[in-house]
Amino acid sequence: VPQFVTVGYVDGEVFVRYDSETRRMEPRVDWIADNVDQQYWNGETAKLRGAEQIFRMNLDI
Repeated sequence: VPQFVTVGYVDGEVFVRYDSETRRMEPRVDWIADNVDQQYWNGETAKLRGAEQIFRMNLDI
């Protein structure tokens, strides 16, 4: 079970997900997977890895 999870929703549908086990922001629907490039995923992954680190420091885990 991941200790940190981020999920993005549009109109009640999950369209992106990041967790502390995969450590990658990943698309969950075709419309975003087909319309953004790898640079976007790399940037979002880097941001969320930073957020995960801050989360862990704040909780001291």
